[in-house]
Amino acid sequence: MQEERGFRIYYCDFVHDSSISSSKPEFLAADRLVPLAEHLLAAQDNYLGVLDANENILQFYLSGKDMVVELLYPDSQGMMQCKLPLDEGMKLLGSLPDEFTEDLLPGATYLG
Repeated sequence: MQEERGFRIYYCDFVHDSSISSSKPEFLAADRLVPLAEHLLAAQDNYLGVLDANENILQFYLSGKDMVVELLYPDSQGMMQCKLPLDEGMKLLGSLPDEFTEDLLPGATYLG
């Protein structure tokens, strides 16, 4: 039997008062990321974090009608950040590679 592809995730849902701590992320099947994001990111303050095998983090949240995506490295102080239209952010979530790199965030800005 093939192992289910997925990622460790954390999130905070202020509307429904539920969360998974970033210090104790939980496994979620890759095909469940978009439905979870559609639920979570319906409210402005909620966020979703997804970890790759190397502990790199992609963090997603809303800013107005756009989705902000941040790439945080485990050993770094800074991060890469970009804003995407919501549908493009969801497409990104639906097709994440096993390892997260800056190539996922075209036009991203480094924030140190």
